[in-house]
Amino acid sequence: MRVVILTGGIFHDFGQMTAATAGILATAGMEMELVGSPAELVAALDSAPADVVVVQALRFRMLGNEKYAPYTEQWAYETQPDLVRALEAHAGAGGGIVALHTGCICFDDWQGWHDLLAGGWVWGQSYHAPGLESVDVTPLGDHPVTEGIAPFCVIDEHYRDLAIHPEAIILAQGRTREGVDYPVAWARDRGDGGPRAVTLTIGHDLTSIANPEQARFIQQAALWVAGKNGNNNR
Repeated sequence: MRVVILTGGIFHDFGQMTAATAGILATAGMEMELVGSPAELVAALDSAPADVVVVQALRFRMLGNEKYAPYTEQWAYETQPDLVRALEAHAGAGGGIVALHTGCICFDDWQGWHDLLAGGWVWGQSYHAPGLESVDVTPLGDHPVTEGIAPFCVIDEHYRDLAIHPEAIILAQGRTREGVDYPVAWARDRGDGGPRAVTLTIGHDLTSIANPEQARFIQQAALWVAGKNGNNNR
């Protein structure tokens, strides 16, 4: 089972985070290929089919805030046609997608990314509280991704007011410090062998990702989008 992970970006230790994610997935027998840019992701997908693409990165246009200015030359990204082609071909062939934390912020000039995920970050609407906060995570429903996962708590960024498509399957809620619930995980399943996707919005750092329940969620998400676990007709 081939998994290609896109990593890299600002304000996060993606090296540590992606190494941890790769380790979590490797324990389930997955073979990992890590790429550090969208162009490398395109090349990896063009070279051979992948079962799963994981986006654990922060690659967006970096508009609207001068705090991004020192980083734009290296990290700002306008979505290129070859990336659109590669990801649409991957999904069209039934390949799975997992977006972790800032993955739902990526490719912010391409609506198709939100369509593949069934939701994501919207500039001017979505936000998180300053700094990190305690997030109480409650898995929902009867779904292979959440099977056996107990409620857990992480210190993390908690994204609020994301755009979640009506067809999204909410997999987990996170309670804010104010006692308000926002989705922290959802799935898209087009059925009939079509593409599947799972988005998990927590996972700001290594400590969060290493939480045993969150690690199990990541592993089961990758297996499910690849059609490799549980009741795969869901």
